[in-house]
Amino acid sequence: MDVYKTFLKTASKYKDKPALVFEGGVITFIDALRYVNRIGNALKELGLKKEKKLAIYLPNCPEYVFFYLATFGLGATVVPLDITAPREELINILKHVEASILIARANEALEIKNYVPSLKAVITNVDEIIKSDSEKTLPGRESEEDIAVIIYTSGTTGRQKGVVLTYRHLDSPIMTLDYFGYLDKFNSMLCTVPFSHEGGLVYILFHISNGSTLVINKRFIPAKFLRDIESYNVELTFVPPAMLEALLRSSEIDKVSLKSLKYIIFFGAPGRPTLLKEFEERFPHIRGVTGWGLTESSAPNVIVPIDAPLEKRFKKGILGKPVPWIGIKIIDNKGNPLPNGQIGEILLKGWVIMKGYYNEPGLTKEVLRDGWLYTGDLGYLDEDGYLYIAGRKKDVIITGGLNVYANEVEFVISSHPKVAEVAVVGVPDSLRGEVVKAVIVPKENIKREEIISYCRKRLAGYKVPRIIEFRENLPKTASGKIKKAGLV
Repeated sequence: MDVYKTFLKTASKYKDKPALVFEGGVITFIDALRYVNRIGNALKELGLKKEKKLAIYLPNCPEYVFFYLATFGLGATVVPLDITAPREELINILKHVEASILIARANEALEIKNYVPSLKAVITNVDEIIKSDSEKTLPGRESEEDIAVIIYTSGTTGRQKGVVLTYRHLDSPIMTLDYFGYLDKFNSMLCTVPFSHEGGLVYILFHISNGSTLVINKRFIPAKFLRDIESYNVELTFVPPAMLEALLRSSEIDKVSLKSLKYIIFFGAPGRPTLLKEFEERFPHIRGVTGWGLTESSAPNVIVPIDAPLEKRFKKGILGKPVPWIGIKIIDNKGNPLPNGQIGEILLKGWVIMKGYYNEPGLTKEVLRDGWLYTGDLGYLDEDGYLYIAGRKKDVIITGGLNVYANEVEFVISSHPKVAEVAVVGVPDSLRGEVVKAVIVPKENIKREEIISYCRKRLAGYKVPRIIEFRENLPKTASGKIKKAGLV
């Protein structure tokens, strides 16, 4: 997809229609185009071009969208960064990806330049960029095979690495939604998903392809989320199951009207079996839709068709049907294909699969073999071609739709001088799906608050354990491995 040229056509068509709504402010499509062109021309003066990388370290805001589109307008590469990432992780990613320009609000980000040799500019005053005089139209990308975005994720092997997606990969989400009948002319969408995640990028792609008004939330606050649906006549939103749980529990849900809402698309993790049914019974005019995919596969790749029967949509573990342009198979532990109905690891193949992990050939070979992406997720296909999720092959905790790998958290906690041993597990939680629990054998007296504070300085917020338990020892197998089953 030539994202910028798609945006250019949409902005020319919908000129005075609200494009972005944020904290009460409204920006029309034509004004958004002016901002994007001003930013793009300013970035061009700073040397941003094909194969150069611009990193964005901002909370959700209109500027995040502008910088995405402006960078795409120059055929360069966006590196979106999690705003909750601690300083050390941020520096490591910027060094690894060799970013040329960093966009950040915090003035302390200026010192980061001293630790990242590739950085030519750190921009903290976004308004100065927007005030650039030049509104010259940008060229757009040169080739669909150029790298559009590198998204850092724990992915399928448990450590931060950059998923490389080309401009062609950006066609995938829109084609998938269109194939299954969900690419309608929605007037308004509501986004609370971080733009640093692939789900946030999907919002932007959907927004510019559809000409929809995009209502942006800086973070998820259930009451505000519900009020915004009513205030801006929101017709579509994407949420992980944890957010839906929070919405159903909010006292605000009985005070607002959701009559405009047509679809809620669930992603990130299967919710409790009755969640979708409970929601639709309470709001029968709203259609709940499940979907699945990985950042590594330009998600979503599997969605419940718009005409799927109720018994399929409400069945435990269902994700939907895969698109026809992606290959899918289920294998056992020896790599043998399994027939329908048998659980095994889900493998994906096709043009939607990432180019690889940036500058990580070893890690890439671990998950890409003979053209197949080994997802690490367990599931099965039924006789009608529907995909079901049965669990996870690797030790991953999904909290609020985000992946947390136990070994990453264990590594941080085990580095604390007062910790002898640690094991991290996921504990079922009705709101978030799972929460992170750390079971610790201390060397000496240590308080829960010390562990939490230590983790917050070294891990993104959603990775910090919510439950801390101290024990004298950890249960082990005969070979000395920790038996985690007894720790939940």
